[in-house]
Amino acid sequence: MKPTLLFIHGAAGNHRVWEYQLKFFDNATAIDLAGHDGGVGKSTIDEYVEEVKRFCDEKSLGNIVMIGHSMGGAIAQKFALDHPEYLKAIVLVCTGAKLKVKTIIFDAIKKDYAQAVELATEFAFSCKTPSEIKKRAAKEMMKISSEVTYGDFEACDKFNIMNRLKEIEPPTLIICGSEDQLIPVKYSEYLKDNIPNSRLEVIADAGHMVMLERPKEFNGILQKFIKEMSLS
Repeated sequence: MKPTLLFIHGAAGNHRVWEYQLKFFDNATAIDLAGHDGGVGKSTIDEYVEEVKRFCDEKSLGNIVMIGHSMGGAIAQKFALDHPEYLKAIVLVCTGAKLKVKTIIFDAIKKDYAQAVELATEFAFSCKTPSEIKKRAAKEMMKISSEVTYGDFEACDKFNIMNRLKEIEPPTLIICGSEDQLIPVKYSEYLKDNIPNSRLEVIADAGHMVMLERPKEFNGILQKFIKEMSLS
Protein backbone atom coordinates (compact mmCIF):
# COMPACT_ATOMS: atom_id res chain seq x y z
CA MET A 1 0.00 0.00 0.00
CA LYS A 2 1.42 3.34 -1.07
CA PRO A 3 1.89 5.69 1.90
CA THR A 4 0.23 9.06 2.28
CA LEU A 5 2.68 11.93 2.59
CA LEU A 6 1.28 14.39 5.12
CA PHE A 7 3.09 17.74 5.25
CA ILE A 8 2.84 19.97 8.34
CA HIS A 9 3.99 23.58 8.21
CA GLY A 10 5.81 25.51 10.91
CA ALA A 11 4.99 28.55 13.05
CA ALA A 12 3.27 31.37 11.16
CA GLY A 13 3.17 29.18 8.06
CA ASN A 14 0.59 27.50 5.88
CA HIS A 15 0.40 24.68 3.35
CA ARG A 16 2.01 26.83 0.64
CA VAL A 17 5.49 26.32 2.11
CA TRP A 18 5.22 22.83 0.60
CA GLU A 19 4.27 23.98 -2.90
CA TYR A 20 7.25 22.28 -4.57
CA GLN A 21 6.65 19.03 -2.70
CA LEU A 22 2.90 18.90 -3.37
CA LYS A 23 3.59 19.26 -7.09
CA PHE A 24 6.36 16.64 -7.08
CA PHE A 25 4.95 13.80 -4.98
CA ASP A 26 1.89 11.67 -5.66
CA ASN A 27 -0.47 10.92 -2.79
CA ALA A 28 0.64 14.03 -0.89
CA THR A 29 -1.49 16.35 1.20
CA ALA A 30 -0.79 19.30 3.49
CA ILE A 31 -2.72 20.64 6.44
CA ASP A 32 -3.36 24.25 7.40
CA LEU A 33 -3.27 24.16 11.20
CA ALA A 34 -5.95 25.96 13.22
CA GLY A 35 -5.81 29.72 12.76
CA HIS A 36 -3.50 29.56 9.76
CA ASP A 37 -6.30 29.99 7.24
CA GLY A 38 -8.34 32.23 9.54
CA GLY A 39 -9.76 31.80 13.02
CA VAL A 40 -8.03 30.99 16.30
CA GLY A 41 -4.78 29.06 16.64
CA LYS A 42 -3.39 26.92 19.47
CA SER A 43 -0.67 27.53 22.05
CA THR A 44 0.66 24.02 22.74
CA ILE A 45 2.13 21.29 20.57
CA ASP A 46 -0.21 18.74 22.16
CA GLU A 47 -3.25 20.70 20.94
CA TYR A 48 -1.84 20.74 17.42
CA VAL A 49 -1.10 17.00 17.62
CA GLU A 50 -4.72 16.26 18.44
CA GLU A 51 -5.83 18.54 15.60
CA VAL A 52 -3.65 16.61 13.17
CA LYS A 53 -5.08 13.35 14.51
CA ARG A 54 -8.62 14.63 13.87
CA PHE A 55 -7.59 15.61 10.35
CA CYS A 56 -6.22 12.10 9.74
CA ASP A 57 -9.40 10.52 11.10
CA GLU A 58 -11.66 12.75 9.00
CA LYS A 59 -9.67 11.96 5.85
CA SER A 60 -9.31 8.25 6.81
CA LEU A 61 -5.53 8.56 6.54
CA GLY A 62 -3.22 5.76 7.62
CA ASN A 63 0.15 4.40 6.56
CA ILE A 64 1.40 7.98 6.83
CA VAL A 65 4.83 9.45 6.21
CA MET A 66 4.49 12.63 8.30
CA ILE A 67 6.78 15.46 7.23
CA GLY A 68 6.99 18.37 9.66
CA HIS A 69 8.92 21.63 9.36
CA SER A 70 10.13 23.51 12.46
CA MET A 71 7.05 23.64 14.72
CA GLY A 72 5.57 21.03 12.40
CA GLY A 73 8.57 18.86 13.21
CA ALA A 74 7.75 19.18 16.90
CA ILE A 75 4.20 18.08 16.10
CA ALA A 76 5.52 15.08 14.13
CA GLN A 77 7.77 14.00 17.00
CA LYS A 78 4.96 14.19 19.56
CA PHE A 79 2.55 12.50 17.16
CA ALA A 80 5.04 9.63 16.80
CA LEU A 81 5.06 9.24 20.59
CA ASP A 82 1.28 9.52 21.07
CA HIS A 83 -0.14 7.90 17.92
CA PRO A 84 2.53 5.72 16.27
CA GLU A 85 -0.10 3.38 14.80
CA TYR A 86 -0.90 6.01 12.15
CA LEU A 87 2.68 6.28 10.94
CA LYS A 88 4.93 4.51 8.48
CA ALA A 89 7.75 7.01 9.05
CA ILE A 90 8.43 10.63 10.03
CA VAL A 91 10.55 13.32 8.43
CA LEU A 92 11.84 16.11 10.67
CA VAL A 93 12.79 19.26 8.78
CA CYS A 94 14.82 22.04 10.42
CA THR A 95 13.52 21.26 13.90
CA GLY A 96 14.64 20.10 17.34
CA ALA A 97 13.63 18.20 20.45
CA LYS A 98 13.46 21.54 22.28
CA LEU A 99 12.47 24.84 20.66
CA LYS A 100 13.13 27.59 23.18
CA VAL A 101 12.09 31.01 21.86
CA LYS A 102 13.88 34.20 22.87
CA THR A 103 11.87 36.87 24.68
CA ILE A 104 12.84 39.41 22.03
CA ILE A 105 10.77 37.45 19.50
CA PHE A 106 7.61 37.71 21.58
CA ASP A 107 8.26 41.42 22.19
CA ALA A 108 8.77 42.04 18.47
CA ILE A 109 5.49 40.35 17.55
CA LYS A 110 3.61 42.51 20.06
CA LYS A 111 5.36 45.76 19.14
CA ASP A 112 5.44 45.72 15.33
CA TYR A 113 4.26 42.56 13.61
CA ALA A 114 5.23 43.67 10.11
CA GLN A 115 8.78 44.39 11.25
CA ALA A 116 8.91 41.08 13.12
CA VAL A 117 7.89 39.25 9.93
CA GLU A 118 10.56 41.08 7.95
CA LEU A 119 13.22 40.19 10.52
CA ALA A 120 12.10 36.55 10.74
CA THR A 121 12.15 36.22 6.98
CA GLU A 122 15.66 37.60 6.78
CA PHE A 123 16.95 35.05 9.30
CA ALA A 124 14.95 32.18 7.81
CA PHE A 125 16.80 32.06 4.50
CA SER A 126 20.35 31.57 3.36
CA CYS A 127 22.03 34.70 2.02
CA LYS A 128 22.20 32.88 -1.32
CA THR A 129 18.41 32.69 -1.62
CA PRO A 130 16.88 35.00 -4.28
CA SER A 131 15.04 38.00 -2.83
CA GLU A 132 11.79 37.16 -4.62
CA ILE A 133 11.52 33.90 -2.66
CA LYS A 134 12.02 35.81 0.60
CA LYS A 135 9.41 38.41 -0.37
CA ARG A 136 6.88 35.72 -1.24
CA ALA A 137 7.48 34.00 2.09
CA ALA A 138 7.03 37.28 4.00
CA LYS A 139 3.78 37.93 2.15
CA GLU A 140 2.47 34.51 3.18
CA MET A 141 3.52 35.03 6.79
CA MET A 142 1.67 38.36 6.91
CA LYS A 143 -1.54 36.46 6.14
CA ILE A 144 -1.25 34.83 9.57
CA SER A 145 -2.47 37.05 12.41
CA SER A 146 -0.05 38.24 15.06
CA GLU A 147 -2.15 36.43 17.69
CA VAL A 148 -1.83 33.09 15.92
CA THR A 149 1.90 33.62 15.36
CA TYR A 150 2.36 34.50 19.04
CA GLY A 151 0.52 31.31 20.03
CA ASP A 152 2.71 29.26 17.70
CA PHE A 153 5.86 30.57 19.32
CA GLU A 154 4.35 29.93 22.76
CA ALA A 155 3.79 26.32 21.68
CA CYS A 156 7.39 26.05 20.50
CA ASP A 157 8.73 27.64 23.69
CA LYS A 158 6.92 25.07 25.87
CA PHE A 159 8.04 22.11 23.76
CA ASN A 160 10.75 19.83 25.14
CA ILE A 161 10.93 16.06 24.58
CA MET A 162 14.69 15.69 24.83
CA ASN A 163 14.30 12.90 27.37
CA ARG A 164 11.82 10.97 25.19
CA LEU A 165 13.52 10.80 21.80
CA LYS A 166 14.64 7.20 22.30
CA GLU A 167 10.95 6.22 22.49
CA ILE A 168 10.30 7.28 18.88
CA GLU A 169 9.78 4.08 16.91
CA PRO A 170 9.00 4.94 13.26
CA PRO A 171 11.92 5.24 10.80
CA THR A 172 13.01 8.85 10.87
CA LEU A 173 14.63 11.07 8.25
CA ILE A 174 16.10 14.35 9.51
CA ILE A 175 16.75 17.15 7.00
CA CYS A 176 18.27 20.54 7.69
CA GLY A 177 20.00 23.40 5.91
CA SER A 178 23.70 23.98 6.51
CA GLU A 179 23.08 27.71 7.03
CA ASP A 180 19.99 27.57 9.25
CA GLN A 181 20.30 30.48 11.69
CA LEU A 182 17.02 29.83 13.49
CA ILE A 183 17.49 26.15 14.34
CA PRO A 184 21.18 25.35 13.71
CA VAL A 185 22.47 22.00 12.47
CA LYS A 186 23.40 20.91 16.01
CA TYR A 187 19.69 20.50 16.79
CA SER A 188 19.35 18.02 13.94
CA GLU A 189 22.52 16.24 15.01
CA TYR A 190 21.03 15.80 18.48
CA LEU A 191 17.93 14.24 16.95
CA LYS A 192 20.09 11.89 14.91
CA ASP A 193 22.12 10.86 17.96
CA ASN A 194 19.04 10.08 20.06
CA ILE A 195 16.28 8.78 17.78
CA PRO A 196 17.01 5.05 17.32
CA ASN A 197 16.16 4.44 13.65
CA SER A 198 17.16 7.77 12.12
CA ARG A 199 19.39 9.31 9.51
CA LEU A 200 20.48 12.91 8.90
CA GLU A 201 20.84 14.79 5.61
CA VAL A 202 22.29 18.32 5.58
CA ILE A 203 21.57 20.38 2.46
CA ALA A 204 24.31 22.86 1.56
CA ASP A 205 23.65 26.55 0.93
CA ALA A 206 20.20 26.40 2.53
CA GLY A 207 18.71 28.02 5.60
CA HIS A 208 15.62 27.34 7.67
CA MET A 209 13.25 27.20 4.68
CA VAL A 210 15.18 24.43 2.98
CA MET A 211 12.18 22.98 1.13
CA LEU A 212 11.66 26.32 -0.63
CA GLU A 213 15.33 27.17 -1.06
CA ARG A 214 16.55 23.83 -2.42
CA PRO A 215 13.41 21.97 -3.54
CA LYS A 216 15.19 19.69 -6.03
CA GLU A 217 17.68 18.46 -3.42
CA PHE A 218 14.99 18.22 -0.74
CA ASN A 219 12.63 16.23 -2.94
CA GLY A 220 15.41 13.92 -4.05
CA ILE A 221 16.40 13.12 -0.47
CA LEU A 222 12.79 12.48 0.55
CA GLN A 223 12.13 10.34 -2.52
CA LYS A 224 15.23 8.24 -1.88
CA PHE A 225 14.26 7.73 1.77
CA ILE A 226 10.83 6.48 0.82
CA LYS A 227 12.25 4.04 -1.71
CA GLU A 228 15.08 2.78 0.50
CA MET A 229 12.78 2.21 3.44
CA SER A 230 10.47 0.20 1.16
CA LEU A 231 7.72 2.66 1.90
CA SER A 232 6.51 2.97 -1.67
